[in-house]
Amino acid sequence: MTSDPSLEEISPETARAWLDAREAILLDVREASEFDFENVPGSLLLPLSFLDPDTFPPLSEKKIIVICAQGKRSSAAQKQLMESGLKGIFNLTGGLHAWKNAGFETQGGKFEALDYSI
Repeated sequence: MTSDPSLEEISPETARAWLDAREAILLDVREASEFDFENVPGSLLLPLSFLDPDTFPPLSEKKIIVICAQGKRSSAAQKQLMESGLKGIFNLTGGLHAWKNAGFETQGGKFEALDYSI
């Protein structure tokens, strides 16, 4: 959890409900290699190392859920975006680890090594 009360965090279950209802987009701020290895289907990649709040598109019609591996980088991205004046930015508490622990689907190269089909 973040110590800044102005930075709102949500659970994987809330994130899933918003995504299913098409009320939000999921922004993954991990690096490309991490994203390629495993990610949430439908998430958009924008690594924190390339995040520029000044060029971030205004997406006022949807909530933006920020995700990383455990929630630290996504919290930093959330703070940057909010400091630039964007609203409706939410951090997914626990990141991808919490998403998987909630039993939600992931995809990526991680699973190619497990494909034993011929």
